[in-house]
Parts: sequence; structure tokens; C-alpha cells
Amino acid sequence: MRLVLCDDHRLLLEALSTALSARGWTVEATAASPSEAVGAVELHDPDVLVIDLAFPSGSGLDAARMVTQQHPRTKVVILTGLDSPDLVREALEMGVAGYTRKDRSIHAISETLERVTRGEVAVDTALLRRMAVRSMTSPASPRSLLGSLTPRERHVLDLLVDGRNTTEIVTRLNISDSTARTHVQSILSKLGVHSRVQAVALLHHELASTTPPNGTGPPRGAGLFEAARGAHMRVNGTWNA
Repeated sequence: MRLVLCDDHRLLLEALSTALSARGWTVEATAASPSEAVGAVELHDPDVLVIDLAFPSGSGLDAARMVTQQHPRTKVVILTGLDSPDLVREALEMGVAGYTRKDRSIHAISETLERVTRGEVAVDTALLRRMAVRSMTSPASPRSLLGSLTPRERHVLDLLVDGRNTTEIVTRLNISDSTARTHVQSILSKLGVHSRVQAVALLHHELASTTPPNGTGPPRGAGLFEAARGAHMRVNGTWNA
């Protein structure tokens, strides 16, 4: 079976290509961006496109949507570090055939590819379980959505509230551009919003709803993460954290 692989991490891309080739897959091309991936699919007409979601420029989901619509013979498998149930659901709804995480073994990744070439929809069991739990629960409150963020995502959201752009986040946290964008995408997905502005607005709304009248003290119901409270204080100057 013939593959096109797309990821902006060159070393990972080369390692994945080598490992899958050793297992009998034919890697027709590798790409470092969504636009390159779409071009490679048009040129090689592969059986499967394997693509990440987060890129410095462009969106893996947009590329996946384009391929499923314009090249339906080519199956699309998402291979990413993002595992939000909402992202998985969105990918499946647009026709993606597989969704798996980068921390899976090469055996598991190869098995996912084999399943989609047989016409199956292949999603990691753990991700399906999280989707099922999410669908059975009532709509989450802003507090619970914010509470679902990891410590690093909370720090990134704090920087967004401060008005920091991606370049500044990269410098502050000493991480790569791609990692910063991955964190931002995960934050947006977990909060159920579509932009950084909406994420910041949701945080301010929650903090405003839990702050005592006249800003006389910290928000009622202590437990919302401290970094966000500090950001709210810096922006509004109403109380001391």
C-alpha cells in the first residue's frame, strides 16, 4: 500500500517513513505542511495520507477535509498529539478514516493503517471511550472546561490573556513554534471555541461571574487556576491575587 506522510517535525517524519517502509509500506512522498500534503496526494494518488493536525502554517484538518472531498479514494489518518474528543469527532464527521496518537507504537500505527485500507474506521480505543463519556454528560460549564486544561495549557492561556502572540509564547516557555500552536489548538478545542479571543472572553466571563461585588476579594469558589486569576487582575486591576 502507498502512503503520503505529513508532519512539520522532520526527524519524526524521517523515522516514521523508515519504520513503515521496513514493514512493507511504500512511502511515495513526505510533506512538511498541509499544502504540500495536498499537492503530494494530487501527484501520487496514494492509498493513505497520514497527517498531523498542528502546523506553523495551515491546518491538518483543512487538508484532510480537502483530500476527503477531492480525492475520496485516498484514506486519511490523523497522527497527532492532540486527543480532544471534540477534535476526534470533527475529524470523523468530515470523513477521516483513522485517528491515532503519536505516542503509539509503530506496530499500533501500522495496524491502524491496515484497518483503514480494509475499509474500517480506526480510532484508538481510549479516544473512543473519552468520546462516549463526553457524549453522555451534560454540556460542561465554563469552570469545568477551564479545569480540563493541563498546567502547561493554563500557562499558555495566561499568556494569551496577556495579549502574547505565538512568537512571544515560544520565547516565554522555551518551546517550538509547532508545540505552542499545538497547545493553543488544544485549548480552543477543550474550551469549545474557535479563536483565541473567544478563549480569553470565556475566561473573563467565568472570572467575572465568580468575583465578589466591587472586586473586594478573590473569586468565590476558589479552585479556578491561579495563573488565570492573576491575568484577570492584571487586565482589570480589580483585586489582588
